[in-house]
Amino acid sequence: MRDTELQCRESVFIALFQHYGPQKAFELFNRMPQFNCVRTIQSFNALLNVLVDNNLFDKANHVFGRSYEMGFRPNTVTFNIIMKGWLAKGEWEKACEVFDEMLQKRVQPSVVTYNSLIGFLCRKGDLDKAMTLLEDMRQKGKHANEVTYALLMEGLCSAEKYEEAKKLMFDMAYRGCKAQPVNFGVLMNDFGKRGKVGEAKSLLHEMKKRRLKPDVVTYNILINYLCKEGKAVEAYKVLTEMQIGGCEPNAATYRMMVDGLCQIGDFEVGLSVLNAMLTSRHCPRSETFNYLVVGLLKCGNIDGACFVLEEMEKRKVELDLKSWEIIIKSVCSEDKGVSELMKVLASLNI
Repeated sequence: MRDTELQCRESVFIALFQHYGPQKAFELFNRMPQFNCVRTIQSFNALLNVLVDNNLFDKANHVFGRSYEMGFRPNTVTFNIIMKGWLAKGEWEKACEVFDEMLQKRVQPSVVTYNSLIGFLCRKGDLDKAMTLLEDMRQKGKHANEVTYALLMEGLCSAEKYEEAKKLMFDMAYRGCKAQPVNFGVLMNDFGKRGKVGEAKSLLHEMKKRRLKPDVVTYNILINYLCKEGKAVEAYKVLTEMQIGGCEPNAATYRMMVDGLCQIGDFEVGLSVLNAMLTSRHCPRSETFNYLVVGLLKCGNIDGACFVLEEMEKRKVELDLKSWEIIIKSVCSEDKGVSELMKVLASLNI
């Protein structure tokens, strides 16, 4: 591209920053003019973000300090990235200094700015100060979004103020913000942690009554806690319900579901979920593969065990020692179907 002297778009370099390591991204940022590309604050911010996300905050802060010298005027996103870096290091005072610098330079804080600060305070348990920031947002004409309220709700739940968290969610609409799946998810997760899966399920029904479509994260929370309580059959119904509702399961959904079914010994249904998982191009953990092979052998499903072994071979997943012991015992038995298992084992490299 450089040799043909084409004018490269800045977006190309920003995408490359995200895939390169931080050192290569930094080098490429410096070389951008060689590609007939003008660097703007967007590529500068992208570089800062790569450095911060790769735990090179000191370097990011140094580059930030040279922003004006390099010809860039920091904007809201620039300050947000540096604040994120300070907060990741636990440096509240330093983050506040960056916030003050924003105001001094007449750069308007965004809802993301406030969410970073509120999230930090909630994780530290300083809910009073977090609520003060929420009030400061209102006074400055900034509208809190569903993430702002979700952060506050998580903080309240961590402080065991469950009713206050629930009230805050239902009060959101009066404050000009409609509750979203992320807010219901906070309460569902809290109910699950406290063993109140029934109440978590009732929140799912509440969402549907409000014509709010649950997302995959919402369903995963419920499936996770149902499986943990040994209610994998009920979790399987939730999986079916989400698919009928047009919500596509992700890798985490399938993994929790297969593991949950294995835990209650329902290996046949576990195999069918594994099939769906592999068809969707997701892959379970090696422990799940091993557990499923052993379970299928114990319940006499030799064909199913052979299928799983073949899929393990395709993905270079190894059998553990315990699984080998059980397989050898099965091979040494007088089961008529074991000859097929022996053929599969002879052809595999696991």
